[in-house]
Amino acid sequence: MKTVDLASWNDFPAAIADVRTEYGSREVVLPEDRPITLQNDILFRGQADNTWSLETTLERTSPDPYSIQHYLQRADSVVNEIESLTGVDWKLPAYPDIIKAIETVQDSMRTHLPGYEYLVYLRHHGFPSPLLDWTRSPYVAAFFALENRTTAERACVYAFIETPEGGKSLREGDATIHAVGQYITTHIRHYTQKANYTIATRWDRDQKKHFFCSHHDSSPPVVGSQNVLVKITFPSTDRIKALKELDDYNINQYTLYQSEDALVRSLGMRAFELESE
Repeated sequence: MKTVDLASWNDFPAAIADVRTEYGSREVVLPEDRPITLQNDILFRGQADNTWSLETTLERTSPDPYSIQHYLQRADSVVNEIESLTGVDWKLPAYPDIIKAIETVQDSMRTHLPGYEYLVYLRHHGFPSPLLDWTRSPYVAAFFALENRTTAERACVYAFIETPEGGKSLREGDATIHAVGQYITTHIRHYTQKANYTIATRWDRDQKKHFFCSHHDSSPPVVGSQNVLVKITFPSTDRIKALKELDDYNINQYTLYQSEDALVRSLGMRAFELESE
C-alpha cells in the first residue's frame, strides 16, 4: 500500500489529481492496432484516524471466520422480521436455493453473493456486514473522515483501484478484494453518498467455500497490477477549514444521510463549529 502524507488539507485536490493521473485510465490496443483509452473505477473511503485499518462491521463484531454461506444464513434469519416492520418484500429465495445458487456459480476464482441489494440495506441500517462501504467521490470520503471530532493527529482517505491494468489474476488460496457494484435499488443514502462496496475473501480448498477476510490480506502477484490501495493522510487540525469548504459544496450530514436527524446534526455543526471559528 502506498501512503501519501500531506502537509495540509490544501494539498488534497492535487493528491487526488495525482491518483487519477496514475491509475484513472489505461490504454487498450484494438485488433486493428488502434489504441483507445478506457477509464478505471477509483473508489474512496474516509477514516477519522489514519492508524485505523480497513475493517468491516462484521470484523468488528465477531472474530469468527464467516463463509459466504454462513453469513447469508444469518442475514436470511432476520428477513421476516424486517419485512414485517417495513412492508418491503426483498424476494429472497429460500435458503437452500441460496446455497445451491452459490455452489453452482462459485469456484476458487469466482465468488457469488446472492441478495446483494438486501445486504446493502442491512449494511446501511447497522447489521454487521462483510461489505466495506466506499464512495466514488473523494470529497464525500473526506467528509466522512472529518465529520466527527477526534483526538487523532491525522485523518485519511483511502483510494482503491481493483484492476488498474484491466485484468486480474488469482492463485488458489489467495485473498482478494472484489468491488461488488453500484447499480442496485436500495436505500436513498446509497445514491446521495455515491456509494460502492467491496468484499475481501479467501478460498478454502478443503471446505470449497469462500471465507470473508481482511482487506489487508490481499497481496497481488505483481505489485500495482491489481487491488491497489493508496492512503492519503492530512492533519486533523485542518478539520474545520475542510468542513467549511465541503459545506460550501453542499456536502454535509443532511445531503449525505437524508434524514431529519441528519438535518439537525448538520445545522448543529454549522451553529457550533463551522460558524463559530
